[in-house]
Amino acid sequence: MATPDISSLTSASEVFAPSHTLPQIRAIHKTIHAELNEKAARLRSQVGGSYRELLGTADAIVRMRAGNDEVQGVLAGMGARCGRGVVWGKVNGMGNFVGGSGEDRGPVTLGEGGLGTGEMARLQLLEACTLTASRVLRGGDVGGGLGRMGSGDRLVLATKLLILARLLIKSFGDRVEDEQARAALEAAEKSRLALRRKLSKCVERVLERCGEESDRGHILKALAAYSLATNSGARDSLKHFLAVREKAMRLALETLLDVQAVAPSNLSDALASLKKRALLADSTIQKLEVLRLDICERWCGEDVQFFTPFIRHDDLDGKQAKEMLTAWADTGKGIVISGLERVLGTMSEFKGIVELRTRVLQLWIGDGARARGFDPSEMLDRLRRAINARLLAVLEVKVGKLHLVGSEVAATLNSWREGVTDAQESLWDEDTYDMDLSNGVAAFLQNVMSRMYGRNDAVSKAVNCYASWRHVIDDVDGVVEHLKKQRWDDDIEDLEDDDVIEARQEALSKDDPAALRERLDVTLEKAFKALEQRLAALWAEREGGADSGPMAMFLVRVLRDVRTALPKMESLGGFGLEMVPSLHGKMAREVVVAPVDEFVAGPLARRTVVGRALWEGSPEMPSVPTPGMFMFLRDLSKGMGAAGMDLWSPAAVRVLKGLVSTQICEAWREALGGLTEAGEKSGDGEDKGEEGSQAEKDGEETSTKDDEEQTDDGEKPKAELGSDAKGEATGNALTGEQRDLLLQWFFDVSYFRCCFEPADGSKEWKSLADAVYERAELGDDALRERLAKSSEEYWKRTSLLFGLLA
Repeated sequence: MATPDISSLTSASEVFAPSHTLPQIRAIHKTIHAELNEKAARLRSQVGGSYRELLGTADAIVRMRAGNDEVQGVLAGMGARCGRGVVWGKVNGMGNFVGGSGEDRGPVTLGEGGLGTGEMARLQLLEACTLTASRVLRGGDVGGGLGRMGSGDRLVLATKLLILARLLIKSFGDRVEDEQARAALEAAEKSRLALRRKLSKCVERVLERCGEESDRGHILKALAAYSLATNSGARDSLKHFLAVREKAMRLALETLLDVQAVAPSNLSDALASLKKRALLADSTIQKLEVLRLDICERWCGEDVQFFTPFIRHDDLDGKQAKEMLTAWADTGKGIVISGLERVLGTMSEFKGIVELRTRVLQLWIGDGARARGFDPSEMLDRLRRAINARLLAVLEVKVGKLHLVGSEVAATLNSWREGVTDAQESLWDEDTYDMDLSNGVAAFLQNVMSRMYGRNDAVSKAVNCYASWRHVIDDVDGVVEHLKKQRWDDDIEDLEDDDVIEARQEALSKDDPAALRERLDVTLEKAFKALEQRLAALWAEREGGADSGPMAMFLVRVLRDVRTALPKMESLGGFGLEMVPSLHGKMAREVVVAPVDEFVAGPLARRTVVGRALWEGSPEMPSVPTPGMFMFLRDLSKGMGAAGMDLWSPAAVRVLKGLVSTQICEAWREALGGLTEAGEKSGDGEDKGEEGSQAEKDGEETSTKDDEEQTDDGEKPKAELGSDAKGEATGNALTGEQRDLLLQWFFDVSYFRCCFEPADGSKEWKSLADAVYERAELGDDALRERLAKSSEEYWKRTSLLFGLLA
């Protein structure tokens, strides 16, 4: 349904007429509200625009009032200055100023003595000259369009101002009656002298500067300023330039290029340009408004107004300049080399020396060929010799510091405290797991590795000392490789021949690194040989001491860590190996003594078989070693672990097994001999019968017991080794217990043989086993093979219990 036209609706009753539906009424309401909002917005815009126009009108009125006030003030001032009395006073003052004297135009006086207008003008000009010269030397803006002057132009301008100040001071003469004028002249003279010294320093700074081609223009202007200030000719100016550059060693090459660029023609032209016009007529002086030359110039005398600098500009020709430069170059090169040596003498780091070498050689190679009339290769060789000599000297000092490792080891051995210096922290201590891991696990891993490899405080000090030294040597290796990779053939301007470039590359990137590497190898070999001799001497002094065992362990750890990080040189492969067997022997003796003594005094001294009831087979034979053997191996393994698992390399284990084999076999032979003597004595008299009866009873009991055990299997009881021993003991003086002991010993010896017999075919254990078996008088090879095989099988099953001995 269409929305009714609201323009025809004049009252609310028409809106809510019965003919209008509810949607139509809502549409009428919405339309009326839209029209109301539109008219309100239009009204606000009209009111706002009118208000802004009103504010603009008010601001214009305020500005007009302020302008009117300014105009009235200017007109009032003009009226005051244009009065009759004021104009007449100005006319009289101007007349006095122009006339300078007379009854109606008397001179303006200053102080009691009285100065004329000319003197006052010169004093004012003098003060302006000193102030302006100071501002020019400081780099300040002096006006007159001279704010962007270069350093050389400023020096020339300051020199002209100081000369003008000198002329003004001289114009007053020696007699100045006025005290204030005399004080002003003295102050001006002091300021001039101070500015002259400052000018000299500024000139030297500009002359010492080197850089781009644009700097040579400043150098030329600085030489002109020096010549103007000192009234020197071109020859003397060039001498001064060379003297200044002689003090600045780093500028030798730039000096050659600069002198060839400025002398003789450019310098002569610059000096001649200073003589073309009078000083006050110079354009730069005229542009200085602060001097007020339009007023003060007329009061200067002719000696000031027409002063023209007179300096010789034609006293230097090309031949003289070349001779002076050649003489200076010979001296300058020596000074450069000596200065370079002094600088190198203060440097002790390889990287710093190599960086200096790179900069110096690049500077000389880049610009040396540009200097006409000079051979750059001669100076290059001198620079190389000076730098290489310092590199080799520093190399020897750095490598020589390896003796600090020996000093650290000696200090540790001299201050050795048993139980303190050799104290080792267990890998399984609880404090290891209480470490703070918030910053990562690096510290935790380092602690674990230190404990695993026995690096206590004493070992860590020596190892860290060596690690620091090794880091320095690695830097040297890196420097040598860097020198080999450097390229020196960047001849952009194509000033050199290819042969010259190749020869230089060969010398700098091959010969120098090769010489450095050769000296490094020789020095390293000497240093490690000296360290090895020092360590061997320290060990020889303490080898027989009470603490020689822990000291040997300490030295083994130090040697191991040092050998792990040896430089890659074949000649150093045998470092420390000569003293290792002695250290291993002492270390093994320290670990072996207690277990061997306990074994000899305990299980080996026992004359009865422990575990006889565990024998197996037919006939019965031992199948396990005695508990004493097992306890000995366990104590030996515990001793090795307590000393440190990191110590037991294959070589150290071989030494320990050899020592154990020697001591155990010797003790066992003595025990076997003692058993033999006891058996011979037991065969005499009644003791022999009693022992035979007792052996017979034991044999019968054993036989009965074995028969009962074998009845369950349906086997027929047999007379065992005990019964045979009875008969044999009667004839061979061996009792049953002795025969059983010998059989158990043979098994134990075979068991030890599996553990301790070396792979090189040593017959020590084999001869002991043969002696034991022969003493047992069994005479059956099958039984022997059975016992040997049984012991081998048992060792295979139990060897992992003794990990370090396996």
